[in-house]
Amino acid sequence: MKRIGMPLLLLISMVVFSSCSFAPQDAPGERRPAAFPDMRLEQTRYVLGMEGASPIRIEAQTIELYREAGEAYIENATFTQDDTTGELLFSGAFGKAIVDTDTNDVVMSGGVRIRNHRDDFTLSAVSLTWHHGDKIVEGDSDTLVTIVSKEHDILTGTGFRGDFSTATFEFMYMEEGRLTYD
Repeated sequence: MKRIGMPLLLLISMVVFSSCSFAPQDAPGERRPAAFPDMRLEQTRYVLGMEGASPIRIEAQTIELYREAGEAYIENATFTQDDTTGELLFSGAFGKAIVDTDTNDVVMSGGVRIRNHRDDFTLSAVSLTWHHGDKIVEGDSDTLVTIVSKEHDILTGTGFRGDFSTATFEFMYMEEGRLTYD
C-alpha cells in the first residue's frame, strides 16, 4: 500500500471543507433585498416607460429586479432619452445604479456621466442621485461634480444640486469655475 503525500492530503481536505454558493455576491456596503432576484437580465436592452415623460432606453450588462422590495439593480449601463419628435434629449452612463421602481428615483455610482443634448452640457461625478418626481439630481456634500457646458465653460464643486425642470444648478462649495459670455 502506497502512502498519500502530505500535499495531496492537504489538497483533498481543502476541497472537502470548502464551500461554494450560487447566490450573487454583493460588494461591501451593497446589500440586495433578497438572496435571488425575481428576474435577472444580462446583456440587455430595457425601455423604462414613465408617465408624463418620454421613455428611457437602457443598455446594461445586468439588471436585477426585486418586486417585493420595489428595487432594480443595474450594472454597467448606458442610457438615452428622446423627445416626442425623436430628438435626443439625454444620454449617459454609470457603473451601478439602484432604482426605486415605485418612484423611479435612482442612486447611481461607479462613475456617472449625464449629457443634456438640448442645452449642450455634461454632468460627471463618481456618484449622483436622481429624484424623478422633482426632476432634481444631487451629489453628496463631499462628492465632486463637474459641469462642462459648450465645451469651454467648466464648473466643479461639491454639494451639487441641479433642477432639470428649470436648468438651475448650484454648488455648496466651488472648487473651480470658468465661464465665458458670448
